[in-house]
Amino acid sequence: MIEELIEFFEKNEFVKLNQLKFNYLNAVCVSPEQIYGFVQFETEAELRENWEKAADELAVKLQSRLVKELHMLKWDVYLIVIITQNQIDTSYRKLIENDRHYFRKIVITKNDAPYINRIPFVLDLTSNKELLIFNDNEFFEEFRECLKQSTLSKLPPDFFNPKLTADQLIDFFSSIKKDDLN
Repeated sequence: MIEELIEFFEKNEFVKLNQLKFNYLNAVCVSPEQIYGFVQFETEAELRENWEKAADELAVKLQSRLVKELHMLKWDVYLIVIITQNQIDTSYRKLIENDRHYFRKIVITKNDAPYINRIPFVLDLTSNKELLIFNDNEFFEEFRECLKQSTLSKLPPDFFNPKLTADQLIDFFSSIKKDDLN
């Protein structure tokens, strides 16, 4: 699991740090925008015993040493906690992921494949519309719910059609008076 993730990061222009020696962390990958520490555990018991030690090690050996132009990277450090079991106790996973001391922690189990979907990675979301969390239909539905009934009655029936182009919406708004929508 960890090899797959590190390989992905290296293919995406991250550099694996080999200069620092770690006792708990398996690897650290860095870029000018983000730093990821990786630690892998075989069992939940091992996870419970050592994840905080791995977090402390990343904070002390790397995050605390970010000076000068690298200082702002301290807000873009992540600890990826990998466990080779299919799943772990959900409440314990939430405890780890909600712990914001030093930096954000992300727990990945075998059931989380593809693993990269769990990682806050700098991606070009415009190329894959399936990755969007809030699509056009959801936007229009939320927008419709925010409007008063009196306003809704003044809008054309196809106003909330996500297929309308920006030019069509601009034409609509240009053709009405401000007082008509109030």
